[in-house]
Amino acid sequence: MRRTSLMAHGVAAVLGLALLAGEAHAASDGATLATDQVTIRLTRETAMPDGTVRGALVVDLAPGWKTYWIDPGASGIPPTIDFSRTRGLGGATLRFPAPHRLGEDFSRANGYKQPISIAFELAPKPQAAIGPVEAQILLGVCAEICIPVQANLTGGSDAAVDAPVVAAAFSALPDRSGDIGRIRSAVADGTGDWLTITAEYAGAAEAPDLFVRGPEGWYFGEPAAPTSQADDLVFRVEVVDRPPGAEGAPETIDVVFTDGPRAFEANDIVVLDNPSQG
Repeated sequence: MRRTSLMAHGVAAVLGLALLAGEAHAASDGATLATDQVTIRLTRETAMPDGTVRGALVVDLAPGWKTYWIDPGASGIPPTIDFSRTRGLGGATLRFPAPHRLGEDFSRANGYKQPISIAFELAPKPQAAIGPVEAQILLGVCAEICIPVQANLTGGSDAAVDAPVVAAAFSALPDRSGDIGRIRSAVADGTGDWLTITAEYAGAAEAPDLFVRGPEGWYFGEPAAPTSQADDLVFRVEVVDRPPGAEGAPETIDVVFTDGPRAFEANDIVVLDNPSQG
């Protein structure tokens, strides 16, 4: 089954549950929404001198429940987080903690079983200031069944008390400095159906894994165990689905490398063509 078909089925199931569940089980105080399955809290720092505002969505899952990474895999539900109602907003950047593989076989997914914080950075429009942060959120949370959790949260304009929470969220993100590792290359085969991704890793890898995310409409499989090549690890990743009308491989990808608690990420990696590979 194509990955988009699985996603459509999952989204339809979640929307059906939303109609049945309503919002009777949810409680919100403006910056926090609490259900039996999850508590979501909007935190933010005071604005930086250039007007940029950093914050975090703190997602506290009840025992036995899970939620999903931005590319949730074949059976997951992608999170939706929208800051467009925030006054003075020029642009928003979201950063997720490193995901884990969840489930087996057809229930395989990318996501989290533990509480997490999703970091964000909001840039103001020219000559504007970011007002109270408004976030519209839809998360799929699952145990034996999946339940959609919808929240409209608002954070105030003076949030110095939340600064340690926001700082911790950014500190927990995958490394971008290059100290842990970096992506050397991403090369598509002649059909564009497979990518060979070479990672340099500073350490003896025990359980290396690679999560790949592309532009909207592109989806990728879970790689097998990597092969070693000198000091590098080489992953082979299948292109599972493409946007309608697209051919070959995407122009760029984002990559998260994990090895137990260690992780690094690289964004906008240019995918090279190698027609000699089939």
